[in-house]
Amino acid sequence: MARHRRWRDLRTHKGGCKALARLAASLSLSSALTYPMSIEEPLTKAGEPARVPATPNAWADPGPHPLLAPVVLPRSAVLDTPRGYIADPYPTPESPERFRAWFEEEGCIVVRNAVAPRLCQTGIDAFRREVLPDHLAFFERHASGKFERHVYTPAGFMKYPIMNLQDLPERKYAAFRRAGLHVLTHPAIQRAMRVLCGEPARVVHTMYFDGNQTTWAHRDGHYIDSGHAGSMIGVWVAAEDIDPQAGRFFVLPRSHRMRVPGEEGDPNSPEYKERMADFVRNGPLDCLAPVLRQGDVLLWSSLTIHGSLPTADPRCSRRSFTAHYVPASHPYQWNVRPHASRRSVCINKVEVVLHRDESSWLARMRNVVRDDWPRVYGALQAARQRMAC
Repeated sequence: MARHRRWRDLRTHKGGCKALARLAASLSLSSALTYPMSIEEPLTKAGEPARVPATPNAWADPGPHPLLAPVVLPRSAVLDTPRGYIADPYPTPESPERFRAWFEEEGCIVVRNAVAPRLCQTGIDAFRREVLPDHLAFFERHASGKFERHVYTPAGFMKYPIMNLQDLPERKYAAFRRAGLHVLTHPAIQRAMRVLCGEPARVVHTMYFDGNQTTWAHRDGHYIDSGHAGSMIGVWVAAEDIDPQAGRFFVLPRSHRMRVPGEEGDPNSPEYKERMADFVRNGPLDCLAPVLRQGDVLLWSSLTIHGSLPTADPRCSRRSFTAHYVPASHPYQWNVRPHASRRSVCINKVEVVLHRDESSWLARMRNVVRDDWPRVYGALQAARQRMAC
């Protein structure tokens, strides 16, 4: 009840952010944040027009990752329900035609109470027991695509998400790997995929978030997609009630039908991140950050622009599981990797693609050293970096 009162009592919170990396230090990236009013209140009272700039407040993210862009807060108003709606408007997969029509029109949809809270909590508990305390281990990171040790926030959360849970060594992280993959292949998610894809789908990518790295605005299709562009679907499962100050997931509904001028090129470049951020901040589309509680699922098209809001309260976690699904009959492609894996495992009757490099004896030896002797692996990595300088 206390948490519900917090949502009802939420009115407006202003925050902002400024440049977090030298690559884009010249950009004017501070902007203001206004959290939307509760869905119990009319949108006409939510401070229209949405694009009137407010006075920015400085917000500094401690210890920025060198590859993360300065994060731009999307304009001065962020909605928690689609414009024109007071109550939750989303059709359910039990009404397949309406569900599919909404997704095709908006490029995103929310499924409430899709995953059992007990299963979500099992994943959180396993992470805190097996993964979070392992400060010597190297995990593949979403921000850099490299294997790195944990970076902890001042509140003790893992700042940068783990990528590809299916590739974690099962002998070390068995409970977390199992729980995470069962969350992401839950029957309710499979049912939604069949409705949207018209066939079963397979998982080609997974992640787990603990804290909030504050992800820049982007389209997934610029990094990974179905061989039929735009057919991949992202899945974000709230493993806990996401506090409004934790840095909520945002999407731009209908952005899958609209191009951003100059968005071609390297999606990891500061120019790409600047153009996408400018479109989010000044473009014609609403910014939607749905209120998500434990077990809720947000689905979005690979062409829908999305990201995460900056953290307003560093004491708040943002625990969540993410997957990307591709229709089973479609090939998939990595746009930022030289090749795609051909190996997979089956979880809950869903194919889950593996990406761990086992292509040569040298790659296998590297994996063993990284998994079993992380101190040695770290020393070798440090020596390699010194030699490169």
